[in-house]
Amino acid sequence: MIDYLVIYFLVYSFLGYVSEVIYCSIPQRRFVNRGFLYGPWLPIYGFGGLLVVIFLDPLAHYPIAVFACAFILTSMLEYFTSWLLEKLFSVKLWDYSRMKVNINGRVCLLNSTLFGIMGLVAEYIVQPFMSRLAHSIPSSFIHPLAMSIAMLLSVDATFSVVKMASFKEGLARFRAFRREAEARISELVESGSRELADEIRARFEHDLERYRASFAARMGRIVRANPSITARSSEVRYQLDVLNEWTKARKDLKARYKAEMKALDDENIAKLRGGRR
Repeated sequence: MIDYLVIYFLVYSFLGYVSEVIYCSIPQRRFVNRGFLYGPWLPIYGFGGLLVVIFLDPLAHYPIAVFACAFILTSMLEYFTSWLLEKLFSVKLWDYSRMKVNINGRVCLLNSTLFGIMGLVAEYIVQPFMSRLAHSIPSSFIHPLAMSIAMLLSVDATFSVVKMASFKEGLARFRAFRREAEARISELVESGSRELADEIRARFEHDLERYRASFAARMGRIVRANPSITARSSEVRYQLDVLNEWTKARKDLKARYKAEMKALDDENIAKLRGGRR
């Protein structure tokens, strides 16, 4: 039974990833690679799928009960996951504070309702099909397949957690660097060395820009994959806002540069065509 649950976990994680990518990419009109894992899967949906398989199957004759239980169980799972990630990494990978009905920004009525509907789809459509498909696999292959999936997900999770830990550490260095520079500048201003303070401030901005570039290159995917990433700490939230603004500015600059180069190319092509005539 455990081997089949591992397979179900991977499938639901993948389906959740696809759903999240579609849900987030359409409004932004660009591909959004959701989650902080490297592979195309979101474990929170895998656990949600297992909740359906384990707890909701006995309620299959009562669709309303299936919806209600899926609504409650997935909301509890999402809330706990958000709380745990914030405790581990000092950031909230999603924040529903702007939604009309939410609990501490961790869960909201809209998403919980969607999860309830997804629970119905999983119970009556996805799970029956997936169960038949999984049981059609020769029994001799089930255990090796489950072990391979478990190993793959474990390796991905390990590297992803290390990446998130580096992200947390990078934000901490960012804050320490900023506090130290601001304290030094304040001391110089108070002592009357305003010219030296301006010089240090200029150096600080230059060094900060280089650090932002390096940090964004290494950790930008985490911010892009979680557009609503935030934190309770005002300092951490400030650094995230700065990083978001810097990333967006660089993206806009690249888009403008590409547009200018295209316009220049079109102009040159038009001149060449005119010369041929």
